[in-house]
Amino acid sequence: MSVTQKFSRGVAWMAIGNWTEQAVNFAVFVTLARLLGAKDYGLLAMASVFIVLSESLVRESLSEYLIAAKAPTSEDFNATFWLLAALGCLLALLLIACSGIAARVYGEPEVRNIIIALSPSVVIVALNAVPVAILRRELNFRVLSLRAIAGVVLGGVVGITMALKGFGVWSFVAQWLTLIATNAVMAWTAVDWRPGFATTKAHVREAALFGGQVLGLRAGELAATQTPLLVIGATLGPEATGLYSVAWRLVETLSFLIVTPIRMASQSAFAALSREGNGAGQLLLDISRLTGTVALPFFVGLGALSGPMLVFVFGPNWYAAAPVLSVLSGMGIYLCLTRVQMSFCLASGRAGAITLLAWGVVGLGALLSWLASPFGLVPAALGLVAAHYLLWPLYFRIVSLISMRPVTDLLTIHGKPLVGALIMGIAVALVARWVDGLHAVIVLGICVPTGVAIYMAYAWLTMRDRFQLLLTYVRGQQEITNPAENAKT
Repeated sequence: MSVTQKFSRGVAWMAIGNWTEQAVNFAVFVTLARLLGAKDYGLLAMASVFIVLSESLVRESLSEYLIAAKAPTSEDFNATFWLLAALGCLLALLLIACSGIAARVYGEPEVRNIIIALSPSVVIVALNAVPVAILRRELNFRVLSLRAIAGVVLGGVVGITMALKGFGVWSFVAQWLTLIATNAVMAWTAVDWRPGFATTKAHVREAALFGGQVLGLRAGELAATQTPLLVIGATLGPEATGLYSVAWRLVETLSFLIVTPIRMASQSAFAALSREGNGAGQLLLDISRLTGTVALPFFVGLGALSGPMLVFVFGPNWYAAAPVLSVLSGMGIYLCLTRVQMSFCLASGRAGAITLLAWGVVGLGALLSWLASPFGLVPAALGLVAAHYLLWPLYFRIVSLISMRPVTDLLTIHGKPLVGALIMGIAVALVARWVDGLHAVIVLGICVPTGVAIYMAYAWLTMRDRFQLLLTYVRGQQEITNPAENAKT
C-alpha cells in the first residue's frame, strides 16, 4: 500500500475518531455548561490555562522526533521516553508550586486546588506520548481513533454523574482525569514496545535538540491562544472569562473537527514522503487547497450566525458570548490553515523558524489583548485575532522556503474559496436579519441551508477541480509524483 493510500485511510479513521470524540466531548461540555453555568466554567478555564499548556509541552513535542526520524532505534525510543518522563514530572511539580500564585493573580482561591488536582494529568500524558508516536508513525489511526472515543465516553459519564450530584467545578476535573487515564491505558495496550534504560548521550542529545524545537513551538502555539484567558481573567473576572472560554471552545472544537484528522494523518504522510525524497510539497498544496475550501465558508458562516448558534447549543443564557464568537470565528480559519502548514514543517524537521514566529504571536497577542481589555471583552478578543493575522504573512514565507513553493502558490489557492465565503456570509447575514426574532432552531434551519446552497453553487461553477481532487484522495487513487502539477488550481 502506497503512502498516499495509507494517508487516505488514515484521514478516514481519524475523521471517524475525531468527529465522534468531538461530538461526544462537545455534548458533555454542553451538558456540563447547562448544569453548572458561567462562573464554574470560568474557574476551570482559569486553571486549565496552565494545565493545557503543560500537557501540550509533553503531548506532541519530544515524541515528534520519533515520527520524523528515518530509522529510529530502541535507544532513540528509550531516550525520548525518559526525557518526556522527566519533563512531565518537572512540569507537574511546577504547577503545584505555582498554583498559589495563580490563585492570587486571579483573586480566586479555588483555582489553586483545581490546578493541584489536575497536575497528575501532565505526567500521564508524558508517559503516554511515545506509544502514541509509535501508532502515528505506523499510520495506525484506527487504534488512535478508538482510544479517543473511549476516553471521552468514560470521562463524560463520570463528569455528568458528578455534576448531577452537585460537585460543581469538580465535575470538570473528574471528567478530565478520567479521559486522560483511559487514553493512556489504551495506547499502552496497543503497542509491543516497552521502555528500557539502554541508550547513549548521543541519542539523548539528538532527541533533545529536535524535541526542543518542537517543545518551543507547542508552548508558543498554546500560549498564543491561552494568554488572552490570563489577561481576561485578571482584568475582567470569571464571568467574562467564562463567556470567552465558551466561544473559544466552540471555535476550537469545530476547527478540530475539520483539520485534526487531516493534520494527524498528513504529518505522518509528509514524513514518509520526505524520507522517500519526493511528493511532500505537492501533498501540502493539495491538503491546503481542500482545507481552505471547507474552512473558509464554515467559519465565515459561524461568524454570521453566532447568536442563534450559541442559543441553540448552550441556551439563551449564553447569548452574551455572540459578539466574541463572531470575532473568534476568524481564528477558526487561521487554525485550520496553519495547522496543516505546521505539520509539514514538523515532518520536514524544520520547526525552528515557526517556533520563533509562534512566540512572536504570543507577545503581540498578549500586548494587544491587554491594551484592549479595558474597553471590554470583544476588543480583547480582537487583539488576539489581530496578532495572528498581522504575523501570518511571515508564516507563509517560512513554509514557502521549506517547501520550495512560491508564496503565491500557497496564497492563491485560497482566493476562490475566500470570495465564495464572503458572498455566502453576506447573504446569510441578510437572511438572518430578516428572520431575526424567530426561534434559534428556525433561524438556523433557514440560514444554514441557504448558505450551503449558495457556496456549493459557487464552488461548482468556479472550483469543480477540487471536487475531483477530493474524490481521488477518498478513493486512494492520488499519486504524488509531480510537484507542480496542481499548483495552478
